[in-house]
Amino acid sequence: MKKIIITLFLIAGLNSILEFFLPWYVLSVVCFGICYIARLSRAQSFFAGFIGIALSWLILILLKDIPNQHILSGKMANLFPFGGNYVYFIVFSTLIGALIGGLSGLCGRMFNGSI
Repeated sequence: MKKIIITLFLIAGLNSILEFFLPWYVLSVVCFGICYIARLSRAQSFFAGFIGIALSWLILILLKDIPNQHILSGKMANLFPFGGNYVYFIVFSTLIGALIGGLSGLCGRMFNGSI
């Protein structure tokens, strides 16, 4: 249990730092590498990547969205079938990133070769 929590916070922290300098898809490299090294079970690797990236992206989205009174996320929500509701757009964006992180963590674990 302690190993998965350390892995989760390591993924969230490293991703938050690297996303300021690198493109958004660096999250897949971070999750893949950390879950490859951590050697958790498959389910633990998926959930560590999923929750770590969800926390990281939600915090980053809110840090950028709250100061501008949700203007950009409200306009982006109009492009999707969310009726202009920015909360749905934030949840949708967080889930997309979390799924990519979870699948990258699972791939990192399965690339290890051991069951």
